[in-house]
Amino acid sequence: MNTRSMAVTVFLTIGSIGLLTVGAATSHSANAASDKGSRPNILLIVADDLGYSDLSVYGSEIPTPNLDALAREGMMLTDFHSGQTCSPTRAMLMSGTDSHIAGKGAMELQIPATREQPGYEGYLNSRVASLASLLSDAGYNTYATGKWHLGGGDQQTPRARGFKRSWMLLGAAGGHVDTNALSPPGRGPKPPDYTEDDKPATPPQEWYSTRHYTEKMIEFIKADRADGKPFFAYMAYTAPHWPLQAPQESIARFAGRYDEGYDALYQKRLAGMKARGFAPKDAPSLPKRAGQPDWNDLTPEQKKIEARRMEIYAAMVSDLDIYVGKVIDYLKSAKLYDRTLIVFMSDNGAEATAAFPGQASRGNSRDESTGPNSYENMGKAGSFIYLGPNWARASGASLHEYKVAGFEGGHRVPAFVHYPSWIRGGQRSAALSSVLDLMPTFLAVAQTSFPGSTYQGREVAQPIGKSLVPLLKGEAKTVRGPDDWLGWELFGSKGVRKGDWKLVWDPNEYEQARWHLYNVRDDLAEAHDLAGSNPAKLAEMMAVWRAYQMQNGVIDWPATAPAPGRLPRLAR
Repeated sequence: MNTRSMAVTVFLTIGSIGLLTVGAATSHSANAASDKGSRPNILLIVADDLGYSDLSVYGSEIPTPNLDALAREGMMLTDFHSGQTCSPTRAMLMSGTDSHIAGKGAMELQIPATREQPGYEGYLNSRVASLASLLSDAGYNTYATGKWHLGGGDQQTPRARGFKRSWMLLGAAGGHVDTNALSPPGRGPKPPDYTEDDKPATPPQEWYSTRHYTEKMIEFIKADRADGKPFFAYMAYTAPHWPLQAPQESIARFAGRYDEGYDALYQKRLAGMKARGFAPKDAPSLPKRAGQPDWNDLTPEQKKIEARRMEIYAAMVSDLDIYVGKVIDYLKSAKLYDRTLIVFMSDNGAEATAAFPGQASRGNSRDESTGPNSYENMGKAGSFIYLGPNWARASGASLHEYKVAGFEGGHRVPAFVHYPSWIRGGQRSAALSSVLDLMPTFLAVAQTSFPGSTYQGREVAQPIGKSLVPLLKGEAKTVRGPDDWLGWELFGSKGVRKGDWKLVWDPNEYEQARWHLYNVRDDLAEAHDLAGSNPAKLAEMMAVWRAYQMQNGVIDWPATAPAPGRLPRLAR
């Protein structure tokens, strides 16, 4: 058997030893039959491209009272890490393994070096067991709405991977108020692929993605209330991912709110995070991307267009909160709220696709003053608007860089857990935690275990995260020990984290690319590179990187190969 395909020590390992197996092989049917009435429901809410500071509980001006309440009444995980982009995160979430094991080592992008290589299939492969399948085996009803992005072939769909009911966008993105053919500029028109229970689905005439995904999830939960089973509900919202679109009445709520511009908003967001303790009091202001203009250098027309861009984004975030509130209202009315463990997270850091004509970007050519992206049509059907790097700088606030990058702004994300039976409200944990920890957490909640090295007649990689249950119950202060480490790579952006130390390679430096070393506990902004002054720690962390790369079969991504997200290097 290909040794790479069976590498099971992924993303997180125990020191330099290797495997962490979550549970031994057990009988799922026995677990499902026992104590059925006492096991919590599980509601997992995933936002798409939401930045670290975008909720008001973190310091944003966008009103998000429903999500704020969940965060304040639960435990906020302030050092929680996703993957670097959407589908690698989803692959890790569903498999409990690294994206290079689960099939999303390079999303769907192929280069000669990765073609036909295990872990680079571009979909959730058969060498992993799906979280939804395991929870279904354990007696849970399993539902999903929103974004799948894990494949669309016969054995790759939500139902094939364990979801009883689903209404999903199979691909990476679709319009929020637009149901017509829609794709980023330069990629050619491609209609979004929507399915209901794996059958082609047509969005309703009055389509708004956030509303529809919410209503379908409530419908699924309602339909099975009588059977008494607990449920796993995966709400994978597509907001606030591009294209930025929202109902006009939602956008109108934010009219004029951003006329002071993105530089002023950045300072307000950073101050808000400092005031709430999410950034150090002495956290520095981070620079803009190279070539990005100051707000005061824009023309009045440019300012008007840029302000509208952020108005639409804020409307999407606000609406996300409103519709999460409708789910919470339903759970309360159905007397399910107190019996539901709720987890919220973003799938990666803020999206910084460039927005000014002439700058290196995947798709700025349609950000123009006339046609589908004219000021009058921004946010409506037919428009294709990005947030842009300057508003994204405010979205990430205290964190360096953005989605795709190996720096904190790429994969440290807002996350919290709400379950009053275990969590006394108002708690924060700075324990290093990961999307990989969700599978073992949910299996523990469901009182079941991973089935061992084989599942449904095939050999599968073991999950390698750690259950958060001891942390949530107050039985532990940390999730992992001092020798545990975390690793990541996408399109050549790569690194490892061990304790407070972080090693990062930035391919955006091109021929000057090198390893950077930071102590992120002391330097959250990654402003002080210690690679030159601490050679012993640099060598230690490089050894950790080599172990991660070997154990996961990470293929070196050439600097000349295509790589979404590579933009002009920001000044440091």
